[in-house]
Amino acid sequence: MRRVRVLATAALTATLLTGCVRSVEVDPTGSPTPTSTSTSTSTSSPETIPSSSTTSSPSLHETDVPGTLRVAISFDQPGVGLREDDTYTGLDADVARYIARYLGVPRITFVEALTDQRETLLATGQVDLVLAAYSMTPERAEDVTFAGPYLSTGQDLLVRTTSTIRKPAQLSGSTVCSVQGSQSTTELVANYPGLHLTMRPRISECVDLLEQRQVDAVTSDAAILRSFARTSASPDKWRTSGRPFTTERWGVAMRREDTALCEDVHDALADMVETGEWKRSVRDNLGTRKQIGKRTATPPKLAPCPEPRTPSTSGTDGPSPSSS
Repeated sequence: MRRVRVLATAALTATLLTGCVRSVEVDPTGSPTPTSTSTSTSTSSPETIPSSSTTSSPSLHETDVPGTLRVAISFDQPGVGLREDDTYTGLDADVARYIARYLGVPRITFVEALTDQRETLLATGQVDLVLAAYSMTPERAEDVTFAGPYLSTGQDLLVRTTSTIRKPAQLSGSTVCSVQGSQSTTELVANYPGLHLTMRPRISECVDLLEQRQVDAVTSDAAILRSFARTSASPDKWRTSGRPFTTERWGVAMRREDTALCEDVHDALADMVETGEWKRSVRDNLGTRKQIGKRTATPPKLAPCPEPRTPSTSGTDGPSPSSS
């Protein structure tokens, strides 16, 4: 019988590493009360997860369940992971909450995951799970364990509606912005020479540069870019090319050795699809089937979790480049 005791153990280990996390205790009936401060870009805020008899894993025991599940998501991506004050919205936030309810964890702490810090957050024990539009790749799976995928999308371009750019081959001479550490952007530069690249820590900062006309395009996953276009103040300000040029499968990442936890997360994702909650969340956060396409609107087939294995040997020397 599987357990999540591993999460409680990791939480104890992480107490020596939380200096870079600003915790904000959230009273469900009142205002948040900061408990510590830091200069780090990562922040966390626990929230209470409503219990649900329909999303409780039969394989878990209360004695094995930690008090709080720590999950890293993006804080700046509408429709995917967005923090506004102490409210968290988006597909990744919904998936994280569903997993917590399924595991029977009463509270969840969201931590900001910058693209080039996601693996480090796991390696240093600061979080239990990472979502954050985290593409599953064979290279990354050497260091972390993935449950999923829970969404299929592809790398795309966000441009102004008046732009003539509709595919990567038209980027020669243009300036493109992407997040730091993106392997897919490195491949874009290699495959389409002549473009100029600028990098930022957050994709929202790239969108700001597009707004200021300092760049000609922003590249990221289509599911992320479509949400920026859909939620912009002016609906006709931005558009995507509509022609994704890679295949990206988003997964829930955890430490390499957490294969038992992977099985439970896998079951939670399957249950989310079966109950219809996955479809509802995708529709509410990303758009209708007509807006996002058949591939993204269809639940992807879940891959099996790996067999039990040892911790990663990569340590904390730095994360490998991110696909998205």
